[in-house]
Amino acid sequence: MILVVGPGAVGGVLAARWAAAGKAVMLLGRTAAEETRLTRQGLSYAGADGRRRAVPRRLRSARRLGAAACEAAFFCVKSYDTAAAARAARRWIGPDTAVVALQNGVGHERVLRRAFGARRVVVGSCYFAADRPEPYHVTHTWGNDVLLAANQRNRESLAAAQRFLMEGGWHVHLKRSEERMLWTKLCFNAATNPLGALCAVTNSRLAEDPALREIMVKTLMEAVAVARKAGKQPLYSRMETLVVRACLNAPVQRNSMLQDLQEGRRTEIGAIAGPLLRAGRSLGVETPLLDKLSRLVRRMERP
Repeated sequence: MILVVGPGAVGGVLAARWAAAGKAVMLLGRTAAEETRLTRQGLSYAGADGRRRAVPRRLRSARRLGAAACEAAFFCVKSYDTAAAARAARRWIGPDTAVVALQNGVGHERVLRRAFGARRVVVGSCYFAADRPEPYHVTHTWGNDVLLAANQRNRESLAAAQRFLMEGGWHVHLKRSEERMLWTKLCFNAATNPLGALCAVTNSRLAEDPALREIMVKTLMEAVAVARKAGKQPLYSRMETLVVRACLNAPVQRNSMLQDLQEGRRTEIGAIAGPLLRAGRSLGVETPLLDKLSRLVRRMERP
């Protein structure tokens, strides 16, 4: 049994693909009522072809099933919700459960290790476009790659995480440096998420519009400069090419920060821009664009 902690856009896409592959999936939402509504209503899923499909009825409410250790728990919650999610999920996490973090930002990995121990925790980064345009509908329009960080302590959990993801049809890439993996995605998100959210445009528009593309690339260069100065060299030398190509390949994707703003939720600007801004100040690396974008996003958030 797989437990998805946070059945939003990313969690919903993961759950839908596992259900389609014949896996039994438990969903742990914020409340029992949320889980019940989702499992009773059912979930629909659309891939790159845009065709909506009903997800097979293999999704179950974790709270209704009761406490039973699962084989793997995939955390897909907002970074700032990690501690609360870990407390809520504890009853389903046994001594051999793989705990997999597929979240934005940095810092959540430390929370999960404190809660469950280094041996069980696997930290990852997703490179695919997930959206939840309607309450019971998720879309996956681009990308099929998931990165997982390997180390000496988490070998068994890593093997389990890799196996489950591959059974869901994902391309899994193992990375030796967790910090570099996380900060690579941090730079990617810092360049695209705040700008796309503030302008209310899809990812492809960021790359197609000359002015937006210039701002995006300059923000990316600020983030990369901070990461390098901090000793967290991004995994890829041509970050500009990676980011622009990813944006162009996701023509209808609303990034997660835009989804949050449009739906009145708190964003992850603190978890994404915060580490870069703090490191930039302490290391003497200027980040004027990222600082301005971060301030504007915070103003846009609803109280």
